[in-house]
Amino acid sequence: MRVITSYWICVGATLAFLSVLFGAAGAHWLEALKDLDLKNTYETAVRFQMFHSLSLMIIGLIINLKLAPGKLLIFSPFCIFLGTIIFCGSLYIISLSSLKWFGAVAPVGAGFLLTGWLMLGFSILTDKMHEHTAE
Repeated sequence: MRVITSYWICVGATLAFLSVLFGAAGAHWLEALKDLDLKNTYETAVRFQMFHSLSLMIIGLIINLKLAPGKLLIFSPFCIFLGTIIFCGSLYIISLSSLKWFGAVAPVGAGFLLTGWLMLGFSILTDKMHEHTAE
């Protein structure tokens, strides 16, 4: 198994662990919180973090399957990781503090997430195109 594969699986597993921890803690800590919007914001962060944690582990496995993974495939998990940290982090901060201006940071994280997903999709698509032209 390649080092980069192990790395993304470990990063994804760590983020998934934290997602479960934050979800469980939030279920207890946010119980007293009266603002339903803040609870929903926190739960959205937990959900997005878990989805993207799992995706990082899967991308790590995909990289391992490729004999020569392209740059798009190699860099897509970096974007997804940064996007997860920035997007979910800003949602956690918004829901747990009075720093509501952090809402302006969330779209930056979303942009990284979207870029990472596009890079992954294009890497698979271009890989398939190269397979067909090689035949």
